[in-house]
Amino acid sequence: MRVQNYMVLHDARQLCNRIVLILLYASILCISGCTWVGAMAGPSKEMESPEKGKPHYAGLAGHSAAVMVWADRAAKVEWPSIQLDLASQIQNKLYANKSSELKGTTWPRQPSSVVRYQLDHPDVDASPVTEVAPRLGISRLIYVEVSSFSTRSDASFEMYRGSAIASVKVIEVEGTQTKVGYSESSIRATFPPKATAEGVFNSTDAIMYRGVIAALAKEIAGRFSSE
Repeated sequence: MRVQNYMVLHDARQLCNRIVLILLYASILCISGCTWVGAMAGPSKEMESPEKGKPHYAGLAGHSAAVMVWADRAAKVEWPSIQLDLASQIQNKLYANKSSELKGTTWPRQPSSVVRYQLDHPDVDASPVTEVAPRLGISRLIYVEVSSFSTRSDASFEMYRGSAIASVKVIEVEGTQTKVGYSESSIRATFPPKATAEGVFNSTDAIMYRGVIAALAKEIAGRFSSE
């Protein structure tokens, strides 16, 4: 009986050892498999965006700059101050920013002065912005085109949701020569920030207007600073 019990105990120990080895191999394969799957899935977002935290354009430092906003006739009829409001908020955000990308940047032209120039010279809308920039007496012009602007939801006109799409260019002026130093299209902003596509009921067009102007100005100004 002692021999029989010993054999049973011996066999049980061998079985336990085998189970432990199987589990150990399984865990190694799992780790290797997960690593392989991760490699096949591609790099992480951090690896895909090595420039994260850097401005899209860093050529404003030490230059005189101005902001000009273009909006189509329909937007200006409904919101007559859209050019001034958006340009003012963009310039104010950049003026208050103390990052190195904006060190020494001056703003000799106030947004109201630029809008006045646009009103006094309606031919500006039909002229290439590279020809307009030198007339403003600055070396960098941030030119914004608002291609879409709304304070109502696309799903229902009874619902409120601010949305805007814009493009931005920076025109570099060096003496009599100009060039586009930076260009980006389809910059989007919405308000309220967490609202669904259907929008909200309890609001007003004025609230949506102010909210989306501020959101769009933040998006655009963020292109020029790492802060």
